[in-house]
Amino acid sequence: MPVRKIFIAGAGNVGSASAAFMAMKQLGNIYLYDILEDFSIGQAMDINQSLPYWNSDSRVTGCHSLDEMEGADVVVITAGGKRAEGMTRLDLLYQNLDIMYDIGEKVMERAPGAFVHVTSNPVDVLTWALKERWPDMNITGLGCALDAMRFRFFLAEHLNVSREAVNCTVIGTHDDNMVPLVGRADVGGIPVKQHLTQVDEDRLVTLVKHGGGDIVKRLKTRSGFFAAATKVTQIVESHLYNKQHIFPVSVMVNGEYGYHDMALSLPTAIGERGVHEIFEFDLNDQERAMLDVCADSMKKVIAEIRARK
Repeated sequence: MPVRKIFIAGAGNVGSASAAFMAMKQLGNIYLYDILEDFSIGQAMDINQSLPYWNSDSRVTGCHSLDEMEGADVVVITAGGKRAEGMTRLDLLYQNLDIMYDIGEKVMERAPGAFVHVTSNPVDVLTWALKERWPDMNITGLGCALDAMRFRFFLAEHLNVSREAVNCTVIGTHDDNMVPLVGRADVGGIPVKQHLTQVDEDRLVTLVKHGGGDIVKRLKTRSGFFAAATKVTQIVESHLYNKQHIFPVSVMVNGEYGYHDMALSLPTAIGERGVHEIFEFDLNDQERAMLDVCADSMKKVIAEIRARK
C-alpha cells in the first residue's frame, strides 16, 4: 500500500496535535505548514523524536510553503485566528475567510483530488464558503463531530458507565444553536432518556453547548485542541481506510431536511470518496424547530457574506 501524503495547513495547537496523532497511527507522511517556518520545523522535530515510542515510521516534515501540498491525498486546514475569551465563533469569520480562500486556491492548484477537512471556525460557514467557490472540492468540516464526542463524555460521566457504552450525536451548527439529540442517545442500547430527569437533560445540553467556551474561559488566550485533534485524526483515518464511520461533520446539503445552498453538521459516512452518504433522522417537532434555527442562522451569515462581495 502506498504511503499517503497528508498536508496540514497550520502548525498551531490543533494542527500540530493532529500531526502527532496521525503519525502515531501511521496514517501517512505528514507535511506541517505554517507561515512561521522555524515554528513548523520545530514542531515537526519534536513530534518525530517521539515516534520511536509508538513504533511508527511515519515522518512529519515542517514547511513554510503551500507548494509542498503538491499531490497530497488529504489536506487538513487548521489555520486561522483562534477564539479568545469573549469572542464568538462568528467573530472570527472575516478574519479567517481570506485565509481559507488563499489555501483553497492552492488546494485546487496543487492537490485538486485531495480530501479536504476544515477545523477553523466558524467551521460550518467556512466549509460552505470553500465549497461554493470551488464546487468540485471534496470537502467536509469538523462541524458537530467534536460536540458529539463531548456529549458522549458528559453522558458517560453522568451515568457512571464506560464511554464505549454510550452512543449519541449532535447536529446543526457548531455554535450555541447546536442540537444535541438527547432523545436519540442510548447506553448499551437503552434510551438515555430513561435515566435522565429534565434537570439532568438541561444540564447536559448546557455542558455540551458550552464545552468549548468553558475550556477557553480557563485557558484565557487559546482554545482546547486535544479533543479536536483526536476527532480530526479519526475522520482522516476513516477516509484513508474507507471505514465509512459516521460523524456529524459539516457538509453541503442538497435537499436534506429540505435545505439547500448551505453547510450543516449532519451524520455523514466518511470513506474513500470522502462523503459517501448523509443520513437523515425522523426528527420530532422540537428537534426540527431547533435545526431550523441553525439553518436560518446559516442563511443570514451567507447573505451577509454575499452582500460584502
